[in-house]
Amino acid sequence: MITLLRFIIFVIPISLISFLYFFINDNDYYPGADFKVSDMPAFELNSLYENSVVNNFDLEGSYLINVWASWCITCRIEHGFLVQLNSQNIPIIGLNYKDERNDAIEWLGKYKDPYRIIIHDYSGSLALDLGVTGAPETFLIKNGKIIAHFSGEVNKRVWGDVFAPVIKKEKVVWNDQI
Repeated sequence: MITLLRFIIFVIPISLISFLYFFINDNDYYPGADFKVSDMPAFELNSLYENSVVNNFDLEGSYLINVWASWCITCRIEHGFLVQLNSQNIPIIGLNYKDERNDAIEWLGKYKDPYRIIIHDYSGSLALDLGVTGAPETFLIKNGKIIAHFSGEVNKRVWGDVFAPVIKKEKVVWNDQI
């Protein structure tokens, strides 16, 4: 009985430490990143600036969808990097999440608008269909498929560690028509 107890006391901690070591050192593991491929959900929502309708059929090719809001502090921190991506001709679609239209427009006027199109998702319906848990979140879309998703602030490090390898692997060509 004492031998069994010693064995249990030794094996359980070693097993837990081993599991945590391999889980944390897994090359595919990056906190906040999801690489499951899924379909872009169908939607039909108004744009932020106009009362025109935007739907999933309007968006073709490869682009980013960035979920943001004027009330989101982390969105403000990430915003400068999105402006840089836009200056590199990377098409970004903004998904304005549970935000007042006037607040969002004022915020973009103050901090610059990096988005080609902005979808106003006041009720959060598209965000819910995408599986958004909060802002900011960013999705990489290629031909109607979500090929990468990151929950949290996208910055130079996240871009290099999460999105750049997928862009290279999937041979993403950015859509200039959006």
